Amino acid sequence: MHNMNLTRQTMAAALLAACCATAFAAGQSGAPADAGQPAEQGPHGGPERGPGPGFGGHGFGHHLHGLRLSEAQQDRLFAIEHAAAPQRRQQDKAVRHAHEALRAVGDAAQFDEARAGAASRELGQAIAAQALLEARLHAQVLAILSPEQREQLRQRRPQPPQDRP
Repeated sequence: MHNMNLTRQTMAAALLAACCATAFAAGQSGAPADAGQPAEQGPHGGPERGPGPGFGGHGFGHHLHGLRLSEAQQDRLFAIEHAAAPQRRQQDKAVRHAHEALRAVGDAAQFDEARAGAASRELGQAIAAQALLEARLHAQVLAILSPEQREQLRQRRPQPPQDRP
């Protein structure tokens, strides 16, 4: 029974990781989210630390390490990720197709300004739709966290350089 719970928690953490990384990816860089935390991660991750090495894709991933999510929180995060998966897949495909269309216009023997403009607008709309979904998912995930967990995340967020206007 213990292994089943651990597997369930690990899957929930992995899907959570897939949920939120892109929301944090823009404007955040690699300060280790688990600095000062004990090494409690097994070979495939763990309930407190998220997925193990090599896990990629969308999601909060390492940003939630060390937050000690309850089983109820993990279940809710799993549900958010599961519900968003089809829309995320469609948006990923739209971005890929728009990139391919824009690349094809650039590779053509004769550059077509109108087609390039249309393809670039399509790409911009696809990226905007992705960003909106990730912002929505980010807000849903934050709503699940306790005030203390949200504060821990806020403290981990790298501060922008002071020399920016």
